[in-house]
Amino acid sequence: MEETVASERDPAALAATLAILVVACLAVSAPAQDLNLALRGTARSWHENPVASVPVSFATDGDLLTFWGSNAPTTDPPKDMGVVWEDPVSAECVIARFYSADHAPAEGGWELQGRRDGDWFRLEATVDNTDGAWWTFRFPPAQVKALRLLVTAYRLSRVAVSEFEIYTKAPEAEPLRRAPILDGAFWAFHYENWAMHFPADDLLAREVDAAHAIGLDIVILYTLTGADDTWSTVVPGACLPQSPWWSGRDPLEAILTRADALGMRVYLGDGPPTGFGAPEDAQREAATETLLNQYREEMLARYAGHPSLVGYYINYECCPAEFGNDPEIPSGNTQRLARHIRSLRPRFEIIQPVGLYNWRAEPQAPWHAARPDEIEGFWRPYMAACPDVDVFMVIDGVGTGLSPLNYTHLNQARLRSICDQLGKRMWADVEVAVMGRRYEPMPVGRVAQSLEVAARHADTMVGFCYFNYMSPNNGRGTSARLYSDYRTYRLGVLTAGAR
Repeated sequence: MEETVASERDPAALAATLAILVVACLAVSAPAQDLNLALRGTARSWHENPVASVPVSFATDGDLLTFWGSNAPTTDPPKDMGVVWEDPVSAECVIARFYSADHAPAEGGWELQGRRDGDWFRLEATVDNTDGAWWTFRFPPAQVKALRLLVTAYRLSRVAVSEFEIYTKAPEAEPLRRAPILDGAFWAFHYENWAMHFPADDLLAREVDAAHAIGLDIVILYTLTGADDTWSTVVPGACLPQSPWWSGRDPLEAILTRADALGMRVYLGDGPPTGFGAPEDAQREAATETLLNQYREEMLARYAGHPSLVGYYINYECCPAEFGNDPEIPSGNTQRLARHIRSLRPRFEIIQPVGLYNWRAEPQAPWHAARPDEIEGFWRPYMAACPDVDVFMVIDGVGTGLSPLNYTHLNQARLRSICDQLGKRMWADVEVAVMGRRYEPMPVGRVAQSLEVAARHADTMVGFCYFNYMSPNNGRGTSARLYSDYRTYRLGVLTAGAR
């Protein structure tokens, strides 16, 4: 089987793959249900797969939130799924939307096959981007009465397919709202290990140059670590203690000074409005709020002279279940803090994150990724109750195991609608790393697919987290590789867009 896969040892293969990614990102396939031949046939598996809870029909029901997953009578491959028709159809394109990138086949672990009347025959298929969760197979036109994906090896987990779409011709491209590239990044640089990697402030200033060189001209800086009464900060001379590994230094000053010179935009953030989690002790929470507000006032006053400092990021990734899925208390926390920041800096742009994950109906229920109806019930009233927030930042969780790309696509569309109706701007946080069972930078093709989705919905896109997973200077070879590959990818997008 022929695949388009980049090899770390083959620069030509990498360049070819990145060129294909650019084309794919500028021409994202729309779910053209009226053209999807799979909806006219019957889904089935030919290898044994008697799993009542995830039937193979879920892969052809037009619903991105259902999926087929083969795990019986054994989880071991080979496994297969496909579609059969009463009369022959002509096909030359298949889009497989896997449940997540981890639930896709391994490199070299698949074959696309067709059948007319006799035995299965191989379709000579190429794939645009095997790093991601959505694969587009292209092959010479074939007349078939059945078409299937045969999986002989898994990438990480058993293969699960949310939608298996089959087309006579590849669907037309869906217009993007903006180019599928990052505008900026989060910098979680306040921990001890980053002080060790950047032992002098001029090295931090040089890191600003590196980020600017790949178009990351928005920087969201975390300035605080810890919880409740044990915080420490990068800011010297504040009411909260400076972290010992930053003692005698002023890293924010170095970063902001360089950002000033480059015309970048910087947002500062610290702790959640009432510490961490749902309030338990009103008196203690009030004292916490007073202390944090004093710190915010000192921090913003200290750096007020920097033209690059344009806003504040409310570091409050609210978990709805902690509040019984009632938005009143958490939205009140956000609005109170937003109003306080507005009183200190009236022209600041204020950003509040919106999580598309960590949802459960009640405290004892299992977690699942949020669905559009749950977002509608919780986040719409939350957002409506925060008039002093300018931007709602969608935190997708893709790559963390908390939210698959299929959910992200639908949820971002719903958040876009809510933001438009409330007159708010919508930003998207795009993960650039796998986080959860393992922590490592994603391959650029996987990042590109998340950017494709976000580019359909968001005004502005930032990556999480540059310092940990994308910096070329943090001592991690995989991080430097992602930086280099992303630079090549971004240049290709900009070049293609200029034509």
